[in-house]
Amino acid sequence: MENSTLSLEELSKLGEKIYNEKLRNSLEKTHMGQYAVIDVSTEKYEVDVDRLNALEKAQKKFGEKLFYIIQIGTSKSPGVNFYSKKDYAWNI
Repeated sequence: MENSTLSLEELSKLGEKIYNEKLRNSLEKTHMGQYAVIDVSTEKYEVDVDRLNALEKAQKKFGEKLFYIIQIGTSKSPGVNFYSKKDYAWNI
């Protein structure tokens, strides 16, 4: 499923499902507290200790699109990136 056709709500729900059902156990063992940026269309992801670095890695690998982002091991901070070039919602 191409994430450009998904609403933000659908992308968030799908990202949460992928994280909880397929990635959570393995990521919590090795990357606790870091950020996972998930491409919901491929179920592939990038991880980094810094949220922005994780997003930039994912954009380089998967292209400029919306991703599901979560801090591994916590339910706080889940979300979707909002970008316009290099303007990120959490930096404005």
